[in-house]
Amino acid sequence: EGQRLLRNQGKAIEARVKKRSGRMESSRSVSVTGGSGASGTLTFVHMAYERYLDMKRLQRGGHSVKSNRKIHNRYVFGAFASIAERLMYEFTDDVISSLRKINSEQNQ
Repeated sequence: EGQRLLRNQGKAIEARVKKRSGRMESSRSVSVTGGSGASGTLTFVHMAYERYLDMKRLQRGGHSVKSNRKIHNRYVFGAFASIAERLMYEFTDDVISSLRKINSEQNQ
């Protein structure tokens, strides 16, 4: 999921950011750390400026309008939703039984 996030967001940054975006793209990274049992962490590192560009508002004709860059939230929350959906619907019986075993061992 992390590599998919980087790939899709990279395409969006390239298409929607008109200025040079080399540092913004090269500073992004994803790491996955696995814990014991079924726990794990997906960490996405990026420049704070990327988030600013996503939220930035422009003044046009006396009105404040949101710039239509969509380079951060759409991809971060899309990855989150994809992971959440997979966790809800793709557990097999083997995984469920191993989680129950781990849970019963911890409760003893």
